[in-house]
Amino acid sequence: MTVDRREFLEKLLLGTGLLWLSPANLLAQDPCAVQHPLMPPNPALKGQCHNCGMTRPMWARTWFTYENAAGAHEVCSLHCLAEVTLMSGEDPKRVMVALYQDPDKMIPVEAAYFVIGSKAKGTMTMTSKPAFASRADAAAFAAQCGGTVAQFPEALAVAQKSVAAENQKIAQNRKRKGKIVEPVADQDRCPVCGMYPARYPQHKSQLQTRDKTIYHFCSTQCLFTFLKQPKDHVEASVMPFLIWVVDFEGGQWIYAKSAYYVVGSKQYGPMGKEAIPFRSRSSAESFAAQHGGKVLPYGQVNHDAIIA
Repeated sequence: MTVDRREFLEKLLLGTGLLWLSPANLLAQDPCAVQHPLMPPNPALKGQCHNCGMTRPMWARTWFTYENAAGAHEVCSLHCLAEVTLMSGEDPKRVMVALYQDPDKMIPVEAAYFVIGSKAKGTMTMTSKPAFASRADAAAFAAQCGGTVAQFPEALAVAQKSVAAENQKIAQNRKRKGKIVEPVADQDRCPVCGMYPARYPQHKSQLQTRDKTIYHFCSTQCLFTFLKQPKDHVEASVMPFLIWVVDFEGGQWIYAKSAYYVVGSKQYGPMGKEAIPFRSRSSAESFAAQHGGKVLPYGQVNHDAIIA
């Protein structure tokens, strides 16, 4: 078999060029060209953001873990951590953050330095805030990629100020990308009771599985009934991935796992007793004070707690 010399040289040069343009070489030339999100996702990294549902295998560079009164949690970004603090009215404890350039490693935020507003890509925000293990590392990154060096309290405060504006864009993107799908009137039925969720805009909820099957529910009672035993209602195997409910106060879709619920109140839903969702703990507590019931985080809400 003979090989054309010109063809051989072209392939050799092309291969050399591809090698030179590999992520490793790009990073060596330009520290701002860090691959974020990770593609392909790293399956060795486990975790899902309890505020938005995004997963650590893709968003590991901006990952946080923390604790509050409801337990231990993980979030994909400083945006989500900031939103959780605003919704709970509680300062997070024992916060750990992943290093932007070494996402397998996490350190206490007290030891980290953040670069605010560099050319680096952010998560859930246009103003990135990657974390570094030392002031020197952060300063070196900022010198080449822009931004200002700050410690955790300042970075968190910046994130908190931008949450509301960023959430408007995020809500639009979720619908555009199919992460949230509105139920179709007189078409989509609740798999638990058979009613039409589109007729109950204050109480509708939905679940998206890992294979992107979407189930619409008329109420949180039906949602949690379904979650208790999906096989009682559908034949398919169900692996819940994204779960959404409607904030009773604002009327907007919110992620179910970070919402606060009032159970046992005088407010009924389409199926009677209901877990009334709220974006913030303070709103839930105010509602409970007027209408009765008690406030529970997602992890404590279930079918039995609702109908008790």
